[in-house]
Amino acid sequence: MKKRAWFIGMLVLVMGLTLAATSEAQTKWRMATARTPALTPFHEGDVKFAEMVNKMSGGRLTISVHPAGELMPAFEVFDGVRKGVIEAGAAWPTYWTGKNTAFDLYCSVGFMMTAPDYMTWLYEGGGLKLGQELYAKYGLMYFPVAITGPESGFRTNKPVRTLDDFKGIKLRTGVLQTIWVMEQIGAKPVRIPGGEIYMALKLGTIDGAEFGAPSTDWGLKFQEISKYWVTPAGWHQVGTVSDLMINMDAWKKLSPDLQAIIEHAAMANMVWSYAKSNWDASAAVENFKKAGIQVSPLDQASQEKLEELSIKFIEVESARNPDYAKIAKSMVDHLKRYDKIRELEGRFRVGTPLKKYPEIK
Repeated sequence: MKKRAWFIGMLVLVMGLTLAATSEAQTKWRMATARTPALTPFHEGDVKFAEMVNKMSGGRLTISVHPAGELMPAFEVFDGVRKGVIEAGAAWPTYWTGKNTAFDLYCSVGFMMTAPDYMTWLYEGGGLKLGQELYAKYGLMYFPVAITGPESGFRTNKPVRTLDDFKGIKLRTGVLQTIWVMEQIGAKPVRIPGGEIYMALKLGTIDGAEFGAPSTDWGLKFQEISKYWVTPAGWHQVGTVSDLMINMDAWKKLSPDLQAIIEHAAMANMVWSYAKSNWDASAAVENFKKAGIQVSPLDQASQEKLEELSIKFIEVESARNPDYAKIAKSMVDHLKRYDKIRELEGRFRVGTPLKKYPEIK
């Protein structure tokens, strides 16, 4: 009897483990994004992240990626994940500033956070913890999932060289900070998803737009519907981060090892997306030149005023929103700490070219 009871007990245990494994093997998530396939490297990053999770989990967790409009419009992804309509979503946090203006800081900050700054602050400076606290207020788990360096900047059909040239023109932009800055100098900013910019420019609904890294702008065919490239590129978005949002209930149902796989796949994807956007940018710049796009540089006085206004917005919004203030202060503390290193690095900071390159045959 004892042997039989032992055998039955072991059989029940094995069946239980098998059922658990089978249940886990059938875990399938849908991830809606705010992007279209043309939005490289971000869309490619969404797909690559999902592929990494699928492979690293041995198929126990599979994530299917659905571009903007396939399951829901871009601006509805946040609520789709929050309400559990889908398990995960990926977009730009600035799209969620209607919920809380602090989300803006997790997308981009004018004149401040470079991509290396973001990665240092997120992974070592407390930024990730603060971000997860912010998203948790809305029933979401958060991880940064992709990043690029400086964005291209505004593309217009008339040259823009001074702040006066911005007056009265309707410009698409995304980050709340940039929208406010544009309003202060007399421009008319509008916020529309990336996938709608081409037609808006073509139909004349807007006079210009900024969106992404050079390769992204090329993929969206901005060279077909704009003539000028306003520089310096990236003053409004020195580094741009994409978020991975996971429904908290779906997250808690995962085993610890699957949670770890998602966390590290997102981190690996950050490195890949940064390298990818940098690599593709040089080819895109050449393509824009060949297409006849003309560079329209802003004068120094205009740049200084834009910087002043960008800082002013952070101060104003910090006074309004405690969440914003807490995160912005953490960013500023990081930058002040890192200034000591920047001073020592001098011209050997990231991206600084040699005065003369070696001639290698």
